[in-house]
Amino acid sequence: IPAFAIGAVLTGNPIPQISFTFSDIIPRLNDLQVTLGFQEYTQPFVGKGMLDVFCVTLALMAGTAGLPHVITRFYTVPNVRAARYSAGWALLFIALLYTTAPAIAAFARYNLINTLDTATVANVEPGDKQDIYILNDANGQEVTWATSWQKTGLLAFVDKNNDGKIAFLPGDAFNGTNFKEPKADTANEAYFDRDIIVLANPEIAKLAPFIIALVAAGGLAAALSTASGLLLAMSSAVSHDIYYRVINPGASEDNRLMAGRIAIGVALIFAGYFGINPPGFVGQVVALAFGLAASSTFPLILLGIFDKRTNSAGATAGIIVGLLFTLLYIVNTNFLKNPPWIAGISGEGIGAIGMVLNLVVTYVVSRITAAPPQDIQDMVESVRVPRGAADAVTAH
Repeated sequence: IPAFAIGAVLTGNPIPQISFTFSDIIPRLNDLQVTLGFQEYTQPFVGKGMLDVFCVTLALMAGTAGLPHVITRFYTVPNVRAARYSAGWALLFIALLYTTAPAIAAFARYNLINTLDTATVANVEPGDKQDIYILNDANGQEVTWATSWQKTGLLAFVDKNNDGKIAFLPGDAFNGTNFKEPKADTANEAYFDRDIIVLANPEIAKLAPFIIALVAAGGLAAALSTASGLLLAMSSAVSHDIYYRVINPGASEDNRLMAGRIAIGVALIFAGYFGINPPGFVGQVVALAFGLAASSTFPLILLGIFDKRTNSAGATAGIIVGLLFTLLYIVNTNFLKNPPWIAGISGEGIGAIGMVLNLVVTYVVSRITAAPPQDIQDMVESVRVPRGAADAVTAH
């Protein structure tokens, strides 16, 4: 909804994909960027190399197909036809989401730069951790979103040259997040936490309050639904696939239920810790999660359908190798802050390499260990052919 509304205001076209592509919003944004000393917004491979961008894209694509809480949704439909039908609708909505995101980013950047470029400092309220700057727009009205977001600690300003304006320029405005220590060797006077952009975007664009409320409610609903889906998928995997199928085949239903509850409790502890101490901004964390899914579950889905020789030993070895490699690389680059050591590929894109390792290990180990039972191979063979197709081929 915000994308439609902002697109209509900025370009006159409410469809974000069209307004982003066929209007003059991007040339205007590029001009603003260059005027302020930034690179053009559309200049490719400024922050990331071409190989890294390719790996991030591949990890996002494969990770989307391998998300465990999405896969389990296919078991809630009555038959194969319904599963394929629901997958088609899912692809449509995923495509809408992924093609709207670039438009939202461009609209937000344009509105943000425009707002700060014409704003003036009306007052400064001293604070313990940061001073709160009251800004007025070109019409003399208070920029209320700037005041409210400064109070969260996710937005900060400093008037270094005392000219009564806030300069949004390249470089860091402060030394880290210490908002009482402006960085002396840069002219930038604004700090933004990237996590606020989506939520603050409707306010920056001066949309109606009910749209702002819809964005907040939608974000909260998405977070809760995703968290609940992941917790359920994780608990069922631990209680059934690991505890019941591997550790204790004779476990009762009560024991399996207890194992699932323990898994949820442990997962909540880890989730709470990383929620308080995130390894990056929201978009970065999502990319890391998709990379882990790409390096662990996606290769098994692919080989499970197209290679009937794949067995449990190969699948287990592939998951361990792909997941451990990706996880250790992410820890090294995102937590220990070491530079990427494989062709400049970041932690967000390394899931693509982990996926390849998983595929190779699964394929090789499956070939040197016992083949799956014949009934399993026959089932895999039947999955590839839609019901009734074999009869149609025979008839011709």
